[in-house]
Amino acid sequence: MRAVCRFILLLLAGLLLVGCVNKEPEERAAFMQWLSARALAAPDAGLPAADEAQRDAFGDYAEHYAVLADFQVAARAARRTLHQAIEHEQLHSVAQLQARRAALRDDQQALAQARTALHEALAQAGAARAELEQPVDLQPLYAQAYERFVTAEAGRLDGWFAIAEAALGDALRAADFIAAHRDQMLVSADAAAVRDPSVQRELNRLLGALNSHAAAVGRARAALSSGPAD
Repeated sequence: MRAVCRFILLLLAGLLLVGCVNKEPEERAAFMQWLSARALAAPDAGLPAADEAQRDAFGDYAEHYAVLADFQVAARAARRTLHQAIEHEQLHSVAQLQARRAALRDDQQALAQARTALHEALAQAGAARAELEQPVDLQPLYAQAYERFVTAEAGRLDGWFAIAEAALGDALRAADFIAAHRDQMLVSADAAAVRDPSVQRELNRLLGALNSHAAAVGRARAALSSGPAD
């Protein structure tokens, strides 16, 4: 009977030991391997999505992954808004400015909201990162990933927002001027005749200001088109 009791006690002790196994080193190694071999391996790619099995392997470090992934959701939304607004800014005539005035105003509002949302997401990522407890060996690798997928991405997007908003502002100023002086203009598909020379001069000035953004908008469009897929 004593032998049986000792066996049961040993078995229970073994179960308790199994239940107390520390998986943190294994989980940390899995997360670090994923960061180095998947997330940071391709220099120009966006953050790859970790599947459920990978997130399970990360253990508590799935929260560290989530800081990066959550910001990327906000970044993709910002990219979509920017891409739509910049496509609408491909204006080639006074007639297009006249026809797209309402859409341009909608884009202006959408850009402002998206830029604010991006800034809020960046602040949330920073606050969430500050709460993370990271072993010394993980810190430099995670810092590299955070810089690339959060800080640098936010900086790029904010720069493109500035370009799009400046161009859109000048487009709306020109469109509003055209609307205010439409009785002085004869607008066709690809040209506009203006009766008053002073109105013509001001229109030319406004169109010149709008055209000055063409190169910067073109670079932003190309960068957005070649960036990570949504």
